Amino acid sequence: MGVFDVPAPLFAWTDQLMSQFAPPTLRVALWGIIGAAISMGLYWLVSPQAKIKHNQAKTLEARHALDAYEGDFAGAWPQMRSMLGLALKQVGIVVIPAVLASLPVLCMLVWMSTAYGYEYPPTGTEPTIRTHPQQVQARWVEAQAGAGRPRSQTPRIELIGERERVTRVIPLPKPVPTIHKRQWWNALFGNPAGYLPDDAAIDRVEIDLPSQELLGFGPSLIRGWEFLFLMVLLISSIVIKLVFKIK
Repeated sequence: MGVFDVPAPLFAWTDQLMSQFAPPTLRVALWGIIGAAISMGLYWLVSPQAKIKHNQAKTLEARHALDAYEGDFAGAWPQMRSMLGLALKQVGIVVIPAVLASLPVLCMLVWMSTAYGYEYPPTGTEPTIRTHPQQVQARWVEAQAGAGRPRSQTPRIELIGERERVTRVIPLPKPVPTIHKRQWWNALFGNPAGYLPDDAAIDRVEIDLPSQELLGFGPSLIRGWEFLFLMVLLISSIVIKLVFKIK
């Protein structure tokens, strides 16, 4: 688990509760509203609102003074420099609060990419699997029911060596399209399906899993969770900003 995966269990638990009354499309929209509320609320808490408001007022005064100026360019330069300084100051005031406020949404994006990104292929179908290096063959084995046991929910990938001998079995507990050896960035963003061992003959396995489609219309680009979530997040953030007059 990476740093940005820490809230994932809470997100999963909340999503499970919402699933009792909301279909996936509505849940993704609700997550957009929740993300906007958390992000804007955190920004309001950590940002110096009075200082931002004061700097905005000074910037507006400098702009009006420049608009009213009718002299030559040399005479306008001090006012232009003042406006530029105020604009840079505004960026310096809000940049850290904005970064901090974006962290909860980043954690949410990481979790949603697994929860709503892909799904296992239908029973009886095999996805295309690519290994890197490509000399190693791989095959898909869908979840099977054992003797006296319920059907397993975890399919697997088998790596095939000489004489069709299985050299390694890779379980796929989550519908993730790529499994690889652990990298440095996994300290931040973990792979929910796990990792290949360091001594594995391959570095990466890519599985062509089908994407989840939440919208039944439009091009494929907008049918996944990303478009719906980001649109609701953006609109909700603007509404919250205007209603609560957040600077």
